[in-house]
Amino acid sequence: MYEETVSELRTELQAALVDLGHKNAFDLLLKEAWNPEQAAMGNSTLPTVSDKLNVMASINNRKLIAALAKELKEKNSEIQELMQRIISLEDKLNGLYREMKRNNKQDNKEP
Repeated sequence: MYEETVSELRTELQAALVDLGHKNAFDLLLKEAWNPEQAAMGNSTLPTVSDKLNVMASINNRKLIAALAKELKEKNSEIQELMQRIISLEDKLNGLYREMKRNNKQDNKEP
């Protein structure tokens, strides 16, 4: 039943999709979400194969969202660290600038 439903989806739905991104997304669902979990879907008591495919697609989406959220959190941490380093460098440059100004004033005061 699974193979028949997927075959119908490929010929009736995927073939009719206009957006290439949607066609590629369908292939990714098949490759990453549906095929690897055929056994789990076979054990499910959901009434239709379409229900099982939808649930597996949702689970896969959740997995991808979690991975992206983790990556975003890591990137935000890196950005915060870089911002702190920039602030530290700015403070050092400002300190050097003030020191240079003081030295120039002192040099100008001496005869």
